[in-house]
Amino acid sequence: MLQLTIALLLGALAGPVVDPRVTAVWGKKVALKCIIDINETITQISWEKIHGRSSQTIAVHHPVYGISVQGEYQGRVSFKNYSLTDATIILKNVSFSDTGEYICKAVTFPLGNIEASTTVTVLGKSTSL
Repeated sequence: MLQLTIALLLGALAGPVVDPRVTAVWGKKVALKCIIDINETITQISWEKIHGRSSQTIAVHHPVYGISVQGEYQGRVSFKNYSLTDATIILKNVSFSDTGEYICKAVTFPLGNIEASTTVTVLGKSTSL
């Protein structure tokens, strides 16, 4: 029982560090921070966007196979650093459809998947007369 309690506590304390809420401006770029602070082997990191009860993979960074950006995010998403411990992504040319919840996920050994989510709010571009 003590081992299970310790494992649960470690699992709750370890994992990605993200900003819980991020505000972006329409047409600009925004950084979605994700720092993987764990003493385990990281085998892959990824970002997903939540759509109702499902999720869409946005970008994946694998140490052997490199970086892959999916579909409509190609050309708009890049990893800030080529690092498995800094999974921060830059989202360019933000639009209102980018509003929502995003998950930064790390696949580790031996703990398995660890993740954290951030919510992005997109504000309209202000105009001056």
